Amino acid sequence: MQYIQVQELSENIDIKSFLNSYIQDGIFHATIVFNSSFENAKTLRDTVDTICAMMWLDSKWKTRIVLIVDELNNNAIEYGSKHEDENRLEIYMKKGADELEIKISVQDTGTWKQAKTAKEMEELREWKKWDSPEAHKSIRGRGLFMIISNLVDTLYFRDSEHQGLIVGIEKKLPIQ
Repeated sequence: MQYIQVQELSENIDIKSFLNSYIQDGIFHATIVFNSSFENAKTLRDTVDTICAMMWLDSKWKTRIVLIVDELNNNAIEYGSKHEDENRLEIYMKKGADELEIKISVQDTGTWKQAKTAKEMEELREWKKWDSPEAHKSIRGRGLFMIISNLVDTLYFRDSEHQGLIVGIEKKLPIQ
């Protein structure tokens, strides 16, 4: 796995050519390191969109993967890391003969006031499972459990080695 600093993804480069160098034998695997700031959100969305196109995702799933990454990133910024802490977005996509395997995770630093552990997130998931969609009066708190869970095969939570939380997804899509 290779590391990419978000600054390397500036508008001054040919992003597709840059990212293409990370694809080997039908596999894209890299970690994008970025400061916990909403200023990086567009760069991350655009990068993920480009990776999805390079890995032959159709427009429906490309849009969904960008939505998932945006939600994971936003949660890390809002709840897990202090402003300008170093977060990580790991992307793994493998094109097989009949399916595309996707694994994406975002790691925060666990330094923000509302940071949670993997155990706390699992407890929250269990609680939300019994909460009906009609009970949500606001748009807050819908992303992970009401949207992403329905799009992916697996939504998982892990404690990182360095105090933070890793929130990840796994999805297998048939290749048509």
